[in-house]
Amino acid sequence: MADQPKYLQVADVLRREIAEGVFRDGQTLMTEEELRFRFNVSRQTIRQAIALLEEDGLVDRRRGSGTYVRHGPRRRMQGTVHVGVITSYITDYIFPSIVSGIESVLSENGVVMNLSATYNDSKTERSILERMLDGQVDGLIVEGVQTARETENEDLYRRLAERNIPVLFMNAYYPGMTNVPHVVMDDYGGGRTAAREVLSRGYRKPGGMFKVDDIQGKERLRGFLDEMQSEGVIIPDEHLLLFGTNERMSWQINPEGTKFIERLKNHEMDCMTCYNDVFAVSLMNRLTQEGMKLPEEMGFIGFDNTAYAEMATPKLTTLGHPKEAFGSLAAEKLLRMIDGERERSVNMAWTLVERDSLPRVERL
Repeated sequence: MADQPKYLQVADVLRREIAEGVFRDGQTLMTEEELRFRFNVSRQTIRQAIALLEEDGLVDRRRGSGTYVRHGPRRRMQGTVHVGVITSYITDYIFPSIVSGIESVLSENGVVMNLSATYNDSKTERSILERMLDGQVDGLIVEGVQTARETENEDLYRRLAERNIPVLFMNAYYPGMTNVPHVVMDDYGGGRTAAREVLSRGYRKPGGMFKVDDIQGKERLRGFLDEMQSEGVIIPDEHLLLFGTNERMSWQINPEGTKFIERLKNHEMDCMTCYNDVFAVSLMNRLTQEGMKLPEEMGFIGFDNTAYAEMATPKLTTLGHPKEAFGSLAAEKLLRMIDGERERSVNMAWTLVERDSLPRVERL
């Protein structure tokens, strides 16, 4: 978050608080002076942040009256509205909370939700998009499939555009479709934040484990490496375990994964930054089974702040994903797009959730 300009940081905090209901619909937002003192920034910074919230349709500025929170879109449509929601998974990991955030906004606005999962498979995505096109759908919220590469289903997205059916990407977007609005995490900034935490706590032999067939993993890796390089730390290739969707269940037993675990046991690395909490906890459990003491012999940091992080031994330090607030923001944006409003993309900031797996290291 520290990599962002101050007005973006302020806007992100307020955006999250609005989505979480800290400010009620129609409630007056804090005054410029109150916000200036709260965030310890200039009046111009506050005005820039409020302007972004106004662009997002989250507040209304009324001359001589103040700034008012606006949760729901201004509905101009008649009849029942149908929204398709396409995610990688539905019942696993962060997805139930994201879907809950989407559903709360849609149901509040009387919108029918059609929920489908791709299981990160392009052919399944194609089948779902074709079904949506053949049925009744007024807009789509989509998490792309293996987004490190171009989509094989661009023709279907073109058909949606030709029919004026708005699409909003969440979590990830395709490289060739950056013009389509999206709500994503600042994965590059998250990678830099994770690297900064590792170095600030005294680790000098860092390694990483990243899924690289989606844009989230590629950006987290890129940010991680850039921050390390900026501090004069070069990560050898053999200290990075990179994998794709097809290896997510087999990485521990394939040749590359087996070699990597041996390097960790031989203390070639002293800390691991992992693509998400699931992979971090999985690797922690494996090293514990191999007889390593954690976090004494190996520090860990993950991404997403899920139940896995809280239940791990030791409890996992991680970067927090806003989940429900994230889903709510995506739904609010799509409804405004259905109403005919133009929407800008949003990169939400990560927050550090500190637990036990990344202690400070004493150096002689």
